[in-house]
Amino acid sequence: MGSNVMTLDILFSLLGFLTTAIGAVLYFAKVKKRRTPKVPVLFITALAIGSLFSAIAIFLTVQSLSIGSVLVILLSAMPLMMTTVFIITFKEAKPPLGNLQIKVGDKVPQFQAKDIDGTVYDANQLKGRRTLLKFFRGSWCPYCSTELQMFEEMKPLFDEYNVNIVALSNDDIQSAKKHQARDQLSHTLLSDPELTVIRQFGVEHHKALGGESASSKTFFGLPFPMVMKYKPMAIPTTLLIDEDGIIRWIDQAEDVRLRANEFKLKEALKTLVE
Repeated sequence: MGSNVMTLDILFSLLGFLTTAIGAVLYFAKVKKRRTPKVPVLFITALAIGSLFSAIAIFLTVQSLSIGSVLVILLSAMPLMMTTVFIITFKEAKPPLGNLQIKVGDKVPQFQAKDIDGTVYDANQLKGRRTLLKFFRGSWCPYCSTELQMFEEMKPLFDEYNVNIVALSNDDIQSAKKHQARDQLSHTLLSDPELTVIRQFGVEHHKALGGESASSKTFFGLPFPMVMKYKPMAIPTTLLIDEDGIIRWIDQAEDVRLRANEFKLKEALKTLVE
């Protein structure tokens, strides 16, 4: 009986692990292609089934503990942890909007932040240049990573409109430097670790579950945080600023997983020449 239980617990833990892993791979493949589903039914189903298998495996293995139980618990932990994290992040995907301190038609306020070389970058450097100013959550965020890579792929179009790309998060300088190298970005990345600029523009998500950029790892071309905690960060927000420093377009993510697509950005760029 003991050996049958042991065989079943390993089987269920493997099924739970594989079901969850396949669901995650399929979901993040869509994220990488910038086709993130609004309601990820397939991924949610995979998490539910994987967690059920894992719970059964743990129940069985505690009936007859053995050396193999360690493997069962390790394999079962991944689906349960991933499900917990996803439930929390999905529940908190809608950031608190409504505190913007700027609006379309305003002159972009003076601000200062440091680039990856530690040089001070300020609003005066926007003068005479059209700029896309992006506030993002951090280099640990797979959704932000894919969006900034989309901007890189759209560079010929941005060049056509003579638009410079500047992206700012509360990453420290070292993390921003690694981010630029990792994703091969030509954008200007700015570091605002104290959230001074983020708060000045009114785009702070005061308390959200987020990762640590320094500990993030890359899988399948996307970053994933190894450590997560509640902390303040930027609400994903995009500003288009004309050569006179006037804000011509503002876009905020109503769901941190979902960002403006290429078509929406192309339409927004036309506002710069109207």
